Amino acid sequence: MRFPRPALSMLALAMLCGAQGCVLRARTSMETTPIQASVQLRPPEAPTELRVQAAPPPLGVTLTPVQCTPGASEACNGLDDNCDGRIDEGCGWESGAIQVTIRWESGADIDLYVTDPFGEVISYQRRQSSSGGVLDHDARGACVPGSDMIENVYWVSPNPPRGTYQVELHYWGECGVARETPTQISVSVGGRVIGVYGVTLAPRQRMPVVSFTL
Repeated sequence: MRFPRPALSMLALAMLCGAQGCVLRARTSMETTPIQASVQLRPPEAPTELRVQAAPPPLGVTLTPVQCTPGASEACNGLDDNCDGRIDEGCGWESGAIQVTIRWESGADIDLYVTDPFGEVISYQRRQSSSGGVLDHDARGACVPGSDMIENVYWVSPNPPRGTYQVELHYWGECGVARETPTQISVSVGGRVIGVYGVTLAPRQRMPVVSFTL
């Protein structure tokens, strides 16, 4: 006895016969087609070469030569002591594709402001921008016992946005002990210190120090 094969599937038939007649049993098996697929994993974001152009410093700001010694130890002094393009690595604050570090000697409370190409200002008032800039070290001088005199802003992304960045300092307060205060500003871009700037600030003075363009 022959039975038609159902469409769209394979039907295995078996006839079991006994004293009470025959019983038809069927088992369906699905046809499968091998599928070949490949998955491409996106590599992590790789840094691109950053070309930077720094504007001449404004009046009252001096640009000093970059001095460093390959293999030297970092002295946590707001400088790149070992010529690797990172400022004070291992001192408790971070380096990045952009790093701006200020240091001063007196007990004054001086604040660092960095404005990114989108106009967002990074400071103690707003420590992180949407472009990836972060203030990770804020200092209060003698206003807070145990505070040091270094502030640091860096960019988390290896490819920070293109455009102009502006760096300003504000002498917030004398903290009962300080007067005019010399400051030092180091700027590293793309693994290279592009300049070390010096400016003396009077109490309550706010001053632009350097601007650079990627």
